[in-house]
Amino acid sequence: MFKSGVSVMMIIFASRVLGLVRAATVAFYFGAGSVTDAYFSAFKISNFFRQLLGEGALGNAFIPVYNEAVEAYGEKKSRDLIFSVLNLIFVFSSLVTIVMILGSGPIISVMAPGFDPATKKLASSLLKIMSVYFIFISLSGMICAVLNNYKKFAVPASTSIFFNLAIIGASLWGSRRYGIYALTAGVVVGGAFQLLVVLPSFFAITRRYKLSIDWKDPYLRKIFVLMVPMLVGIVAREINTFVDQLFASYLDPGGVSALENATRLYLLPVGVFGISLSTIIFPALSKAVVRNDRAAAQKNILQGLHILLFLIIPSICVLTVYGKDIIRLTLSYGKFGEEAVTVTGGALFYYALGLYFYTGIHLMTRAFYSMKDSKLPVAFSVISIAVNIILNFILIRFMRYKGLALATACASGVNFLLLFFVFRKKYLALPLKKTGIFLGKTLITAAAALLSSYFIKNTPARLAVFSGCYMALWAGAFIKRKMEVF
Repeated sequence: MFKSGVSVMMIIFASRVLGLVRAATVAFYFGAGSVTDAYFSAFKISNFFRQLLGEGALGNAFIPVYNEAVEAYGEKKSRDLIFSVLNLIFVFSSLVTIVMILGSGPIISVMAPGFDPATKKLASSLLKIMSVYFIFISLSGMICAVLNNYKKFAVPASTSIFFNLAIIGASLWGSRRYGIYALTAGVVVGGAFQLLVVLPSFFAITRRYKLSIDWKDPYLRKIFVLMVPMLVGIVAREINTFVDQLFASYLDPGGVSALENATRLYLLPVGVFGISLSTIIFPALSKAVVRNDRAAAQKNILQGLHILLFLIIPSICVLTVYGKDIIRLTLSYGKFGEEAVTVTGGALFYYALGLYFYTGIHLMTRAFYSMKDSKLPVAFSVISIAVNIILNFILIRFMRYKGLALATACASGVNFLLLFFVFRKKYLALPLKKTGIFLGKTLITAAAALLSSYFIKNTPARLAVFSGCYMALWAGAFIKRKMEVF
């Protein structure tokens, strides 16, 4: 299972690197100001529902219920459940797209009330165009959940590569003539690519397709019963993002862009490590629970948490200590000047403090879902929203945009700790001593790697020395014990 995770991580890493290239390209042509604030705000709204469908609530509810249906019906008949879900997604996403097109102005006014009239008008126009992206990404996300359940991880992991390439291409070839509108066209084209690339693998599994919805299928109803609290939980997590955007809209122009660019950098390890590991572990974990193999379930979760420690602790060191250097290396070109580097670096520092919590939430939430418990993660998400809003009110007054980033990190910490300790108490006894020892080793080796690279001035060389030293310190343990290190 974890060998599959390595290949998926490599693909997602390539995708995230392209994401940085995409961010650098946008920064080069448009800098960080009111125009990019409008673009990022409109895209965030059109992208919001991706978390709800496919790889979000529906995808997480689908996998354990579909595995039950396969046990009861067999593979062939259970395929009808896939078709029913996809057809429902198409209808729903089409309706939501129409609502976003017709109501783009009021939506922007609610989500970014601090924008000036010109920025609101631009964001509304961009949202009208990007709304169609929702249909493509919803269908693609659900198909990816199906492919992951059949242990076909590579193709779903690669979809973002095509999305990033589409936006990079749109920036290079259309930005001078069409301005920021070129990026919106790139978003729509990228969404279409994300759907098209997964269809061959999907039809290789199903061999057919049915344009019908079996309303009488009890497993279809079960999916939506399980999905509702998951949906609330994901909405709660996304509200945190919109709350940050709402507060940032009242800051000086470029505040939204600074948070977005910092988010792009800290999401690199979140996507490569957190999302890929949870994606790999979830199907195996849900099957272990169905078989009542608690030992296997415990081992999967514990190894996942330890692998995240091994990967995320050094990432935190790099993003907090070398953050500005990384921003200069990746984004500081064209219109993205030193002032933008400073602002983005400040946001990145505080976001990075919560990096392990961000990644761990993905894994622990799926651990609850494997137990068919979707209510507690919702409750914890709601609590984290309250913490985020309260801290935003307090910290923005004297820390400005940095306070918004720190509030997000603190809220994520509250969410993760609630998930971990409640799961440990209610379902599986995850040994704290073993995790504490592993955390200590990771902190010591990361500190040694940081010390070995700190006085090197060249950023690529500094990062290479840090990585090399860190891996060298762990090499002996991996040679002797391999994956049992975790």
